Amino acid sequence: MQKFTFLLLFFWVHYSLKAQNDYKNFSQLSNSLKQLASRNSNLAQLKAIGKSVQGKEIWLLSLTKGGKTEEKPAICIVAGVDAFHLAGVESSLQIAENLLQNSSKDSVQKILEQKTIYIIPCLNPDAYEQAFAKVKYERNYNASNSDNDRDGKLNEDAFEDLNNDGYITLIRIEDATGEYKPHKDDARIMVKADANKGERGAYMVISEGIDNDKDGKWNEDGEGGIILNKNFTFNYPFFTDGAGEYAASEPENRALMDFLYEAKNVYAVFQFGAVNNLTEPVKFDKMKATQKIITGWQEKDVKANEQVSKLYEKSGIKGYPSMPIQGGNFTDWAYFHYGRLSFGTPVWTLPKDTAKKNATDNEEVRFLRWAEANKISNVFIDWKPINHPDFPNKKAEIGGIVPFAKYNPPTNFLKEAIEKHSKFFTEFLWQMPVLQITNVRTESLSGGLTRITAYIHNKGLLPTHSELGEKTRHVDKLKVELIHNKNQNIISGKRKEVIRKPLGAGEKMEISWIIAGTGEVQIQIHCATAGKESVKVNLK
Repeated sequence: MQKFTFLLLFFWVHYSLKAQNDYKNFSQLSNSLKQLASRNSNLAQLKAIGKSVQGKEIWLLSLTKGGKTEEKPAICIVAGVDAFHLAGVESSLQIAENLLQNSSKDSVQKILEQKTIYIIPCLNPDAYEQAFAKVKYERNYNASNSDNDRDGKLNEDAFEDLNNDGYITLIRIEDATGEYKPHKDDARIMVKADANKGERGAYMVISEGIDNDKDGKWNEDGEGGIILNKNFTFNYPFFTDGAGEYAASEPENRALMDFLYEAKNVYAVFQFGAVNNLTEPVKFDKMKATQKIITGWQEKDVKANEQVSKLYEKSGIKGYPSMPIQGGNFTDWAYFHYGRLSFGTPVWTLPKDTAKKNATDNEEVRFLRWAEANKISNVFIDWKPINHPDFPNKKAEIGGIVPFAKYNPPTNFLKEAIEKHSKFFTEFLWQMPVLQITNVRTESLSGGLTRITAYIHNKGLLPTHSELGEKTRHVDKLKVELIHNKNQNIISGKRKEVIRKPLGAGEKMEISWIIAGTGEVQIQIHCATAGKESVKVNLK
């Protein structure tokens, strides 16, 4: 019996520890993508759109059936901009696998015949690899050299793994002038004392390491690098840590931007990471939306965001928290500078604390409770004393939440969220705009003339492009063309016309010409984000 109990304990511990390390490193991710594309060569294409600072491929997986990917309306899913967000990278791969596994179903098959799905699973592979390094810490900087503390020296104050456990966590030092205190519901978690509530701090808290450059700061200039989600061109945060010397300075960001600017067919962009405007849609701000330099979503785009948010909730995804975002982030760039509807989601988030007693809003306390309830181990390093050279006469302890654990549950916990997101994307693709030419009529006029009248109808449930797209040249507009031969003349109406205003869901507009001549003409309509159609018309 003791032997059996020991074996059960061994396998339980082995599984729970393994569950924290069951994400794919970049090499394994690359192999999975290659195998996926090889197994589904009629539906999937894999190519690199660029390389990281250290030369790793920035992969683009394109899913469609028949025809050219760039000739069909598309969505683009981007993960790994926040490199610590392993769950987003894994989810993007699993969603691709789900779609391909279900490609024989009529609904999915029709989507792939009519649409393209672009997936960029890992934009920041150099930083992503830190999760699989000998010493792990939640790195969000790429591999560029940078002087983060702007003292003219590079990488002179990096993290040190002082207890040799393979993790960079925290150090707390007993100090009467410190700002931190143990959380009342879980003493393992350190929180700032609130003087307004009569609380006093008893600790100072720093990241694990020593002050190598003796400037009174700890680990502020490590391996350098730029935070990709602070390096895009919209609302770029000049002269801030991790933003870079200038906007779009990094090869990873430039590769993504170059691809998207060329991809005129992309209708909407989705980022998997520490951003959320799907369960928390944006609010309309008239002042920001109408000023000369637009910094707020346009009113019709806000309504589209609300509609997509309802679809998201209908897919069973709700209760995700709002997430503050910094300037220079990708999701804002995709809307304000690329002109597309742009959405962000963490895919998976910590469930709300449903305890009737001692419920807490503290995310770290909630995380530890959730991990304990689900028998997930290896998520916290217990505080243990250490002799710290910078604090020779004070009690110092190392401990804290294991890097990557809070945002990246064991992958089996992602399964339900991935299934719901797969359903959401399927429904979203069905709701995208679809152009149709309807009610074509001809009327014989005197003098050998024929009047042609028709309607362009958006039979989708979303507008043909964003309202902001009216104001940017990066969004292809609806084009109408009447093709005729040299023996036919257009008396009234334009041979080619660009309609700048988007057609809303179910909206239609009339088009009309008067043609001199006989025979056949052709009406063609095309919008890169909403598709194309043509009809032939016999002149009377």
